[in-house]
Amino acid sequence: MPTSIREQLLSAITTAVGGEYGIPAPEDERDLPVTIVEDQPEQASDDQYNLSNILMPVVVARAAQAADNDRDAMRAQANELLASIKSEMFADESFGNLADGVQYTGGGIQTEVGRFVFAEAQFTVRYHTVRGDPYTIDED
Repeated sequence: MPTSIREQLLSAITTAVGGEYGIPAPEDERDLPVTIVEDQPEQASDDQYNLSNILMPVVVARAAQAADNDRDAMRAQANELLASIKSEMFADESFGNLADGVQYTGGGIQTEVGRFVFAEAQFTVRYHTVRGDPYTIDED
């Protein structure tokens, strides 16, 4: 059975950020560093060219052990996590010609003094398939 474009995209995104799909948040420092990828319900519309244009929200979260107890250093470390997620998501925003593009829609950081730093980024991944055929990008 073929693999849907959506599944191929989620796999490519997870690989691009060095993450794992849908795992629970870490509970202690032995589980760090970790990057988690989650998708959310998508929106779609059909166009006059027999294509379904799809918007898939994706959240990428990254957590690491704090390198320093200093609040400024922790903030800088968390912001670096956020920056690295953005950079990785835009390195090939077509994800091997599966997507039409990526939009960064928001994100933020958190710190837990002396323990963890977190970053989360939300994206909308735009892609298309042949109308009624989630396995095919274009008709040949």
